[in-house]
Amino acid sequence: MKIDIEALRSAGGKTLTYAFTVHGANLDTDEEDVQFLTPVQVELEAMYGEGKVKVTGSLRTSLILTCGRCLKSFSYPYDQEFEDEIQVAEEETGINLTELIRDIFITNLPFKPLCSTACKGLCPRCGVDLNEKQCGCPADDMDPRLLELKKLLDK
Repeated sequence: MKIDIEALRSAGGKTLTYAFTVHGANLDTDEEDVQFLTPVQVELEAMYGEGKVKVTGSLRTSLILTCGRCLKSFSYPYDQEFEDEIQVAEEETGINLTELIRDIFITNLPFKPLCSTACKGLCPRCGVDLNEKQCGCPADDMDPRLLELKKLLDK
């Protein structure tokens, strides 16, 4: 999908509205732990002025992400509002929206996705999912190099 810059220039400062869907495979995200359940719904408004195109809109889709603590897959509703200004040259005729959408999508993915804020994750020693059961590993097992710091904190 492209924005026709000539149409925006001839609109005389008026806002043009665009609505379309983009399939996740077309975004070339290279994100291994992201699966699209639905296509990305894009709604945006664009306005030309002073050599720039101001774009505002939203991206909506459903994803499958991997929890950064327990490594389980979970459903994630992606809903992101955005606003951007794109500098355009006089000879430029269009703006490729797929690149813009990909950049917005990737930069707004959670850095460390969590299935729940209460997720306990995996035991670092035995790998048991602490959300399902407690393991028998000692809770106070500490790196011997940090024992002196622990003594200071316990005072």
